Amino acid sequence: MSKTSKRPSPVPRDVHEAIREASAALRSVPRFGVSDAGEYPEVSALMSRCREEVESGLPKSVLFADWAKKNGVTHIHACWATHPATAAYVAHALTGIPYSLTGHAHDIYLDTTFLREKMESSKFISTCTESNKEYLAKIAPSVERDRILVLHHGLDLSKFETGGVRSNDVYEILSVGTLQPHKGFSFLLEALGLLRERSIAFHCTIAGGGPDEKKLKELCARLGLSGEVTFTGPLKQRDVLPLYKKADVSVLMAQGEWHWGIPNVLIESLAARTAVITTRFGSVEELVKNQETGLIVPAKDPGPLADALELYWRRPDLRQSHAKAGYQSVLNGFDLTGTLREYLERFRQ
Repeated sequence: MSKTSKRPSPVPRDVHEAIREASAALRSVPRFGVSDAGEYPEVSALMSRCREEVESGLPKSVLFADWAKKNGVTHIHACWATHPATAAYVAHALTGIPYSLTGHAHDIYLDTTFLREKMESSKFISTCTESNKEYLAKIAPSVERDRILVLHHGLDLSKFETGGVRSNDVYEILSVGTLQPHKGFSFLLEALGLLRERSIAFHCTIAGGGPDEKKLKELCARLGLSGEVTFTGPLKQRDVLPLYKKADVSVLMAQGEWHWGIPNVLIESLAARTAVITTRFGSVEELVKNQETGLIVPAKDPGPLADALELYWRRPDLRQSHAKAGYQSVLNGFDLTGTLREYLERFRQ
């Protein structure tokens, strides 16, 4: 029985070509005065370990470093922990300009290449949930805990003060997201079929486009829901905002294998004072606390979702109470003004 070797494979020829290209870019920047990228150990280490980023981004990162120095940049912030943070890391190695980075989801859970080194060299790291902070602290245990900040995705809450008006004529259900399997729209449609069997009058808007649109419309037709469900296709945020205000409840049947943080659609729903139903995944319970600021149901079972939808239909007082509490949570922790203030204070330090 053969064993798979865990020794690192030799650096392929095309990576050496990328290194030569990066070295040429370095030579073209007179202020650095170097003839070989190897004179910068941080960049050299990055080259040896990050094949994809070396091939596609390192020369651009070098030129970005030159641009930053020429234009008097005093701090660089990278909004993702993968390619953007790599560019900031290279610029810092070449110029000394300090940088910070934000880690969100797949960029810290699916691709951790060189993440520890990028965190260690940064001025601070921000992320959007407490569970992300704990995870990142384990990735880079040498980084002081107070350098890893929890800064939620902020919203301009004033945008949610006006818009659509709720109607008492029909129970309005909303679900916003890309039409892909990990959003769980098929379970929502099956739950709606159960609501119809229970003689509950409703209308559901599914806002978003994606590869599963045809499949979901076919399922909708098979369930006899074409008259109750509207597919909007892709929408801009300004067109989604009125839908939040009109809805009685917003549903996100997220599947945990592709969700880590707190989806913006839940924050936006509660900002519009719309009750939410979702699943247990990632860090969602930092915002949606079951029976307090919303309802949490199993991810792959339409039955409990139908029960939750029926509960909110029968108990508008409970629905409104959860929505009010959820709005207060957003007001306290997800206001854009507060998030921006935190970032500015850190940038100035």
